[in-house]
This record gives sequence, structure tokens and C-alpha cells, in this order.
Amino acid sequence: MQNRYVGDVGDFGKYALLRRLSGVVGEQRVHLGIVWCLFPNEDHNGDGRHIAYLDAADFQNLDQSLIARLRFIIQGGRRDVFSVISGDILAPRTVSCHELITPQKPCSAVERLSWRSAWVERCFELTADCELVFFDPDNGLEVASVPKHHPKAGKYIYWNELVPFWNRGNTLLIYHHLNRTAPAALQINSLKLRFASVFDRATIVPLVFRRGSSRVFWLVHRSDVLGQELERRAAHLLNTGWSRHFRPFGWPSDDQARTVAR
Repeated sequence: MQNRYVGDVGDFGKYALLRRLSGVVGEQRVHLGIVWCLFPNEDHNGDGRHIAYLDAADFQNLDQSLIARLRFIIQGGRRDVFSVISGDILAPRTVSCHELITPQKPCSAVERLSWRSAWVERCFELTADCELVFFDPDNGLEVASVPKHHPKAGKYIYWNELVPFWNRGNTLLIYHHLNRTAPAALQINSLKLRFASVFDRATIVPLVFRRGSSRVFWLVHRSDVLGQELERRAAHLLNTGWSRHFRPFGWPSDDQARTVAR
């Protein structure tokens, strides 16, 4: 995550999903923790400029209060996670781990690894009482070409950093940005196999948001009461007007592999 993305169309889908999973009026709240994986802003491209949804007809009735809050942040020039934390966007009691994942100034590989180790430990401690922990790396899950000591490692979350949260009993939600190396369905099926090998007896649900580039929110749970309730809430969201922006629930299973019309 980078502060410059706050309020773009991907952010809108992300917060809508988190709000629904946390619970609406009349539902029991799920205690949410967010590990932002906050990476220093870059300026080499135009990412973060996709805010036309604020005035697009097919978004207006999805979550009007969320649109209003994000519009306020964008128009006020306050595009950072602190505005989200204080902007009545997330559920009450949401835990926010918003320390930078990597030092902002140039440093050695050893210093980056030391910083990151301490960062993970603090995130783990801060989310001790959370039921659902959401990880929001800039790019997503680790790739072989970027080892953890690399200057760009802060754009990824690594499998061995997720395992302690799972072993503690947390349900996980993990952001991952699909790339162009292979078809989306192939990437997702491959990652599902990896998830199954890393997280013992886990149920893995890919929630694919497909406005602009495709993003996957990986819901990883134990098929317990909480996990089943989170699946129910996700399915409810995807069966509303959000079906125009997410792939069908369960995609790419054989019976749901069709693409919903835009």
C-alpha cells in the first residue's frame, strides 16, 4: 500500500469489502486488524489517479456513505491511511498497523531486514486480540525475483510472515495484485495450491475485484463459525450491485467461471 492510492477505485472496493466483512447494523462485529504494509510513495507512474468512479453512475448506489467519505479525503488533499483511520470508514475498534514496512531513506540489506523483522513483530503484537487480520501489501504475495532483503521487498508480504498469524488462530485476508505473466484463472489456481500447502487445513476463497487491473482478496479461514460467517458476508456483497465489479463468488470454479458483464 502507498498513501497515494488512498481513494482510488481499488481502494473503494477494498474498503467496501472490509466494511461488509466487519459487519453491518444488526450483525455481530468482527474485530478487524489492518496491516497496511505501507510503502513510501513512488512517482514513476500515474497509479492512484483512478478516481472517476466517484461520479460514475454504476458506483453511486453501492456504498454512498463510503463514496462521500473518500470524496472528502481526495478533495481535501488528505490521501493517506491516517485519513482513512480517522474518517469513519472502518469499523469501530479496528486495529491499524501503519508504520512503514521499510526505511524511507537508503540503507543496507542488513538494515532493511532488521527493520522488517521488528515491523512484523510489532504488527503481530498489535493484532493480538483481532479475529480477522487484513494484509495490504503494495503488490501482493512474494515473488522469487524479490528476496526479502531487496529494496523493493516492502511491496510484498512473505509467506513466512503470514504463518505466525495463522498459527495464532487469526483468519486472514490478503491483498494480491495479479500480473500479466499468465491468465488470471491460472495464477489464482496456482496460488490456491500454494495457500493449501502453507496453511494447514485452510479454506481458501479468492475474491477477485476486476475494475482496472485484477486484484485478489484471499480469504483464508478454518471453516469454523467465523469463517463460514465471513464467507456468507462476502457472498452477500458479491450478490448485490457489486457483482459488476467482482468476479462471481468462488471463481474460477467450474460452475462459476463465466465473466460477469461490465
